[in-house]
Amino acid sequence: MVIELGKLYQFYGRVDQMNGSTYEDFPVNVTCEDMDKVIVRVQKGTPLLVNKIYYFEAIAVEFKEKVHLRASIVELMSTMTLPDIDKERLMRAFYDYAPISLSELKSGIESYLKRINNEIIKAITLDIFSRYSEDFYLYPAATKFHHAYISGLAYHTLTMLKLSEGITLVYPFLNQDLIIAGIILHDVTKILEFDTYEGSEYTLQGKLVGHITLGANEIALTAAKLGYADSEEVMLLEHIILSHHYYGNFGSPKKPNIAEALIIHFIDNIDSKVAVLGEALAEIDLGTFTESLGVLDKERYYKHKLSN
Repeated sequence: MVIELGKLYQFYGRVDQMNGSTYEDFPVNVTCEDMDKVIVRVQKGTPLLVNKIYYFEAIAVEFKEKVHLRASIVELMSTMTLPDIDKERLMRAFYDYAPISLSELKSGIESYLKRINNEIIKAITLDIFSRYSEDFYLYPAATKFHHAYISGLAYHTLTMLKLSEGITLVYPFLNQDLIIAGIILHDVTKILEFDTYEGSEYTLQGKLVGHITLGANEIALTAAKLGYADSEEVMLLEHIILSHHYYGNFGSPKKPNIAEALIIHFIDNIDSKVAVLGEALAEIDLGTFTESLGVLDKERYYKHKLSN
C-alpha cells in the first residue's frame, strides 16, 4: 500500500500488536489484506483484540516525521454482515484455512441434514445446528494436531459424513439418521470449548466441562424444549456423543454400546489421524520419511514414488 498524506483509506487488516501512548490515540501495528504492514492510530478506549480482523477507514497523517493512518472507523469483521465469498477471502488472507470453500462446506453438510427422516432426530439436530451454524463454519476442530485451522470443524464433519456413506452402504443394518445426526452433533459444541476461531485456546468451560458433556447436555435440553425428552432417539443421540472418544482418559464416560456409536468413533478416529498424516506427507519430498507423528503412535511414514 502506497500511502499519500491526506488521503482516506478503506481496508481490512489484522491487528498484530497494540502499543502504549500518552496521546489521545494510540498506535496499532496492522497487517493489511495485501500483506503490507501499516501503523494505524486508534482513539483511546477503542476495544481491540490482537489477531482479529477489522475494517478500517483512516486518513494518512504525519506523526513525528513518519506516516501513520489515523482511524475514524474501526469495526470488527465478525460483527459485520458480509457475503460468504468476502468472509472467506479475508479468512484465507490472514489465517490457515480449510482446503475447500465455505460454500462447498455449507452445501455439503446441509445436503446431509436433508437426508434425516426420523422426526425426532431431525428436529433436535436442526434446532441445535441452526443455533450454532454461523460459528460452526468458522471454528477449527482442534487447537493443534487435526484440522486446526479456520473452518476445520466443518471440514472434519463433512469428511466424516462422506466416509459414512460407504460404510452404511456395506452395512445396511446401520441407521443412517443416527449416523448423520451423530456426526453433525458430535463436535458441534467445540465452539463453546474454544475461545475464538483464530488461534484458539480452551475456555474455562472447555477445560472443566468439555465438548462431550456440553454436547450431551445440549441434546437433553433441546429434547426437553421440543417435547421429546422421554424418547429413545434422544438417549441414542446422547450415547453417541458421550462415547465417541471411546476412552475415559480421552473424555468419554462410556464406550460405544450401539453400532452407530461405534462406527462414528471409528470414522472420527480415521479422519483425525489420516488428516494429520496427509498434512505431514505434503510437507516432505518423495523418498523421505515424515517426522514422528504423535497421533499415530509416534511412527514415521515413508512417502513412496506412487504417492499423489
